[in-house]
Amino acid sequence: MKSQPISSWINFGTGLRYLQDAQKGYSIEGTSCVLENIDGFLKKLDKFNLKVTERAAGDLKSFKSDLEEKCARLELEKKDVEKRLTQEEAKQLKEIIKILRITLFAEAKGFSAYVATEKRIDVEKLINNVSSLMAPNIFENLTKIGKYDFEEGCKCIAFERPTAAAFHLLRGTEAELREYYYRKKKILRKDQKSFKSWYTMTTELRNLKSLSIPDSLLNNLDNIRENYRNPTQHPELIYDIEDVQNLFPLCVEIVNRMVSQRVRKKKKVKTP
Repeated sequence: MKSQPISSWINFGTGLRYLQDAQKGYSIEGTSCVLENIDGFLKKLDKFNLKVTERAAGDLKSFKSDLEEKCARLELEKKDVEKRLTQEEAKQLKEIIKILRITLFAEAKGFSAYVATEKRIDVEKLINNVSSLMAPNIFENLTKIGKYDFEEGCKCIAFERPTAAAFHLLRGTEAELREYYYRKKKILRKDQKSFKSWYTMTTELRNLKSLSIPDSLLNNLDNIRENYRNPTQHPELIYDIEDVQNLFPLCVEIVNRMVSQRVRKKKKVKTP
């Protein structure tokens, strides 16, 4: 799947309409003239993967070549004649487009466009600017897995795959909890298989009174684990789009708090 602005399709339709309405006296060369519109139309067929219509556009390509030869000949002969469509050329172009439209519309029936509908969370930010949905300097300081999962989770919200979104958001939150846990305990993770469970990490952090970790942070982590992570992981929950939008701020809030400590520590180290 790839993003295409709707304006590209509007321009495509506008160009087709221009060629369909061609009249005697239309300028052949120049901005927004006949050759430019034919060229733009043919390029859009390729861009939009309209392969059948592209193969059926042989007459249009030949007509384009004839016009280019006509303009080149007039240039060579240095005739003081405006490069405009004749009555016969306009008639020929309209007939070519009329026939080509039948193929285009038949092929277009096999294509569907999906539009991301409005959400409580801004769709543009969900797709293209996840960092703006977090506190400043948080997203860029996430772990590699955390960045991946929050970006994927946000896209799943935008395109309304809520249960998949929940998996990614909870996985990203757990990735940041692990980073937080290992940094707090000053443990180097040389063996990736030594990862501890969410419950084990929060329990150990709670029991280490010397770390002075706020109870509110640990309570929130327990809430997410008990009410979201566990029933999602052991398939008990199916989310709708409102459910996952309720989960999103819970995950972001706790990640903001855990990562912000790394960010502040990094700034202190840089201070002369």
